[in-house]
Amino acid sequence: MSREKIVIVGDNDSYRHLLLHFLSENGYEVIGTSIRMQSTVSLIRTHTPDVILVDMESSPQAGIEVCTEIRKFSDCPILLICADNDAEQTILGLSAGGDDYISSPLNLEILLAQIKAIIRRYQGAFPANRRHLLHFPGLQIDLSTQSVTSHGREASLSAKEFQLLAVLAKHPNRIYHIEALYDLIWSDNKLSDLRTVMVHIYNLRQKIEPNPNNPFYIRTIRGAGYKFDGKSAL
Repeated sequence: MSREKIVIVGDNDSYRHLLLHFLSENGYEVIGTSIRMQSTVSLIRTHTPDVILVDMESSPQAGIEVCTEIRKFSDCPILLICADNDAEQTILGLSAGGDDYISSPLNLEILLAQIKAIIRRYQGAFPANRRHLLHFPGLQIDLSTQSVTSHGREASLSAKEFQLLAVLAKHPNRIYHIEALYDLIWSDNKLSDLRTVMVHIYNLRQKIEPNPNNPFYIRTIRGAGYKFDGKSAL
């Protein structure tokens, strides 16, 4: 039986070595440790890990950039290691794509329990043979074909509209700030501005919501941004 795989991202050498030995001793395969964007992305694309540990405490900005980049191509669970009582660091990491966090200094037994829990949640929500399909009441999103069916009718979405919907729907109830969505979807086109996010949200609602004036799926969180709301129909 193959061991579950973990990538560690951070520039604190002592932390990385500690985690590498501890996780290896507890049955995990640590397939790489890195802080450089290119090598991290290469590791994840090549090995498809079960969990990515990102050390936000030692290098918060690098951690945010890595999370943002990973979320452009992977749904792999990201567990953040954040400085104790640093709420801003934690919020930024979660907004950039982190799924959960643990505070430093680390309790290794709690870390182990967190890793097991996040893998269990992910595998339960996305069985291996259906991870390309997202089901919600009245809505199906096929990530492999980039097709969307809303209440029995196919919704014709532009490429950017689909990317925006996929980012939101893959992480229900996570609040995304407008700036975070802009950086994720429009990072290759700085000629746009933040208003393009609101325009695309408006267009998405017209195409997938039963009542665009009273959205069920894409909710506005006043003063914060947007979140995807909808209990899984699986």
